[in-house]
Amino acid sequence: MKKKFWATVVTALTAVSLGAVPAQAAAPLSAPAAAEAADGVIDPPLYDSTDGGGTVRVNVVTEDRADLPDAANAGETKQSFAVLPVVTLKVDRAGLDRLAAKPGVVSVTEDVPVPPTLDNSVPLIGGDKAFAAGKTGAGSAVAVLDTGVAVRHPFLKGRVKAEACFSPSDADLGASSLCPNGAGVQEGAGTADSETGPCATISGCDHGTHVAGIAVGNGAGLSGAPARGVAPGADLIAIQVFSKFDSEDYCGGSTPCVLSFTSAQLAGLDKVLQLRQAGTPVIAANLSLGGGRYTTDCTADPRKVAVDKLLAAGVATVVSAGNNGYADAVSAPGCVSSAVTVGSTTPDDELSGFTNRGPLLDLFAPGTSIVSSVPGGAYAPKNGTSMAAPHVTGAFAVLRQTYPTKSVTELQALLKSTGRPIGYTGATTPRIDLGQAIAPKKTGIVDFNGDGAEDVAIADPAATVGGTTTAGAVWITYGGGKGTAGIHQDLDWVPGGSEQGDWFGEKLATVDYDKDGYTDLVVGTPGEDVGSATDAGFVDVLYGAAGGLGTGSKKATHFEQGQGTGAIAASGPESGDRMGHSLAAGTTRSGEPYLLIGVPGESLGTLTAAGGAFYVRGTTSVSIHQDKAGVPGTAEKDDKFGFSVAGDSNFLAIGSPGEAIGSLAKSGGVAIFNPNKLDSEGKPTPLAGLDQDNPAISGGAEAGDEFGFAVAIAPFRASGAATASESILAIGSPGEGVVVDGQDRANAGRVVQIRIKADGTWSYLRELKQGTADDTVSGTSEAGDRMGETLAAVNTAPDAVSTSASMRLAVGTPGETLGTAAQAGAVHTFSLAGAAGTNDRWIEAGDGDGIPGTPGAKQYLGKSLTFTGTRLYVGMAYGPNAGGALYALPMSNVTAGGAVAPVTAYRPGTGGLPSGGVRFGYAAR
Repeated sequence: MKKKFWATVVTALTAVSLGAVPAQAAAPLSAPAAAEAADGVIDPPLYDSTDGGGTVRVNVVTEDRADLPDAANAGETKQSFAVLPVVTLKVDRAGLDRLAAKPGVVSVTEDVPVPPTLDNSVPLIGGDKAFAAGKTGAGSAVAVLDTGVAVRHPFLKGRVKAEACFSPSDADLGASSLCPNGAGVQEGAGTADSETGPCATISGCDHGTHVAGIAVGNGAGLSGAPARGVAPGADLIAIQVFSKFDSEDYCGGSTPCVLSFTSAQLAGLDKVLQLRQAGTPVIAANLSLGGGRYTTDCTADPRKVAVDKLLAAGVATVVSAGNNGYADAVSAPGCVSSAVTVGSTTPDDELSGFTNRGPLLDLFAPGTSIVSSVPGGAYAPKNGTSMAAPHVTGAFAVLRQTYPTKSVTELQALLKSTGRPIGYTGATTPRIDLGQAIAPKKTGIVDFNGDGAEDVAIADPAATVGGTTTAGAVWITYGGGKGTAGIHQDLDWVPGGSEQGDWFGEKLATVDYDKDGYTDLVVGTPGEDVGSATDAGFVDVLYGAAGGLGTGSKKATHFEQGQGTGAIAASGPESGDRMGHSLAAGTTRSGEPYLLIGVPGESLGTLTAAGGAFYVRGTTSVSIHQDKAGVPGTAEKDDKFGFSVAGDSNFLAIGSPGEAIGSLAKSGGVAIFNPNKLDSEGKPTPLAGLDQDNPAISGGAEAGDEFGFAVAIAPFRASGAATASESILAIGSPGEGVVVDGQDRANAGRVVQIRIKADGTWSYLRELKQGTADDTVSGTSEAGDRMGETLAAVNTAPDAVSTSASMRLAVGTPGETLGTAAQAGAVHTFSLAGAAGTNDRWIEAGDGDGIPGTPGAKQYLGKSLTFTGTRLYVGMAYGPNAGGALYALPMSNVTAGGAVAPVTAYRPGTGGLPSGGVRFGYAAR
């Protein structure tokens, strides 16, 4: 899950605070820090506690359950467990020494008590969409380990299917049981009822009822009740894990108070594991409690062994992050690596002031002013990460109903990847969005209106708009027969105005930039004049909506140097910058959308056309160029860094085909970055610089190679890997000379493939070039072919282990001469994960793969390529069709040995598209 697993566990006996803040005063609670893990078996502070003949209450973790009887002989047993290899003892100094000498003992840590940490929130996380889709969590159960539950509350009526109470008494600590019968352990109906027994008179005992209502409450037919919790169809397992304390030392003032021993939590988790093993469909256990301050994994926490076992059994342990307002830490047990740790946000998707956060946090959910059930049949608002966690607990039940075969780890990854990113200092964490998580997903589909049919955006950047030539336009064809629409800068909702030479739409990209479920279109206009700066360029995000692009309340976001925020605002437009000459758009591993914008004409001081790029998340941006610390290469005149860009959820690539290697001008290079880890400047972490002078890459650096003229990347899931955490990068060098029969074929071109591992290291895979003796790639390398001038890549099955069939690469060779037709062009398709030659397919006009006509001079087939998860789109902006055309080829048509299926053709003057195209199909998405 979020952190690495450890094989051994050192237990710490800590009582934990309920993660709720009083609704009227969202102030953080303080709690004593849990003991840190020691290198030895015995936690060193325990020896201080037993000086002078004293005793101490400890949790003992053993290698396995067979070692427990021997360990228990070291002291008085206070708590035992049915499944876990743990026993709670009261021991003196001699008992500690005996435990230290026993080979089967893993760790001994203190059992310290600490205090405890919907009408608007459920729709905010998309719960209303899940409910409307019939996803209520039915068929699953969630466990709430808390202060018990008002089991007869109307909001929870008929939902409680199992109860238990684990509430230790300890006279030395002033602790007494809250179980209805006064015993330390009680199981069965009524045993977790917070309205009977000692809990009925203690105000803190309302916490568990509130938490349970958020997770599974149902207000149907109830006057004054919230509409529902997150999973109103799920069953509830109520487990009391708190004890009553009368000691001011532990209560911090007013007594009595309720605190939870770690041993009680372990007993509750042990009970959940027993229920799961007995067939109860438990999907999540909620611990809205916590204490201490942890900036790294708490491998010494005794609850880790239980959380690990539950995860292995298919149960998520959801934990509140704590309410101390820590910017870089969470409380225990949220620091357990295998737990799902949840922070709190406001109804406006801002951080709650009290929430803990930082690198150990997994998810956000609403936790401010949450109305839910409280004892007495009433409802009340509460604040806290305690209120955030059960939103996630309920979400697991909804997702289990939606995806019955996915693992808990996969469900958590889904919540992360579909959540709305919440940025804060140095990090970004997704706030869950159930509406997105349950929506049917089509791999790589472009869907501007959200109807599930694939839409297409087709650029004609040389189009005449309102009498202005070469102003540019983009034409949208909506799938499912929903018609067409034209987009250009004369529309009042599109920034800018149509001017000659703008070439609006020269570059296109797509991403759901605002995370609303509709694909958004990113349009590059590198020829745009900004003030007196000619060809300065800018970029726009045009937002999708139910009625199509530009029909929603949010129309567009404009990115222009000197405007907005961040590095883009701090950078002034200059002639020849060509901002938007290259574009990449995607989401990080946590689901945060990003843009990568190339500005290859950018001057750095006196270094003209040294180049640069902007990395954009939301409205913030950072600049990336070779004068920046850590960025590979040295900024030089005419490098054109940013001429090509590519990105996926794992890595980014930026090409600089003008890069000189030594005295070799335009040899070229590529830099790779990690967008999931930002450096101190906020830019993606630089990982490596690649060029053909590197001995690991075949060939050698030569003047004019233009290595990095084009780049394409796709995520790769290796066999045995849980996710597609690696990537395959393709790099085109169309200026490469290829020697054939002793003759150097200048500008024949080639492509190399690089595998980037999850840790950021890379390895060379193979080269692709036509008709050389060491492979069987179709065609023959000829002068001027320029193979690799354009590239497109896709993983058609990113959730599965990658294969040669699922990883696809298209390579444009626009200078290919066919017969007597010079520069007719051609397209090669390959596998990104398979051998060259055996997986390639040659495509030219009229060859039967679906592109009609015959090859003609200067058609430049291969200049426009883009993959979706279902098709390869090939643009022919230079003919033979007058005005241009775009062809959508099914995957079978572009796969070696695949049968030819019908091709969809888009041409000006057909299918609702206007006539009069100029360079229609120049770019497409």
